[in-house]
Amino acid sequence: MKQILTRLIPAVLVLCLTLTACGGKEESGAGYDPAATAQALLDSGAFTDTLETTDKDTVAILYGVEADSIVDCACYTSLSAGAEEIAVLTMKDSDSAKAAMAGMETRVADQKAALESYQPDEVSKLDKAILTQSGNTVVLVVAADADKAQSTLDGLSK
Repeated sequence: MKQILTRLIPAVLVLCLTLTACGGKEESGAGYDPAATAQALLDSGAFTDTLETTDKDTVAILYGVEADSIVDCACYTSLSAGAEEIAVLTMKDSDSAKAAMAGMETRVADQKAALESYQPDEVSKLDKAILTQSGNTVVLVVAADADKAQSTLDGLSK
């Protein structure tokens, strides 16, 4: 009997560890739904510019990420070359989400540098840019009313 238990206990432990290791994967991808989040932000009244949808390949270029690392996205940029922008990207894993967040930070800095000389009023919007991550989803919001945009995001967060 002792020999049977000695052989079964390690097998049961391995099984338990294997099952435990699978538990965290689903939650790491949780985050904002790109289309619903972007639409809620558009409907919030936080923007004064007219925003136009941007395709996945352009999104990859804007934020310096590989297009195939984007699982889903919704991105809107200003038609008037202003600073207002919405980007909600669900990335394939945490590493690509970190890269997207870094790309969004770079985008904000680049936009500040580009707009400070010819559209200085837009820089104040960039100073209040909202950058957040939930799971593998990263969000950038540059709005005329950052408080209203943040309130909208807070209402959507899980």
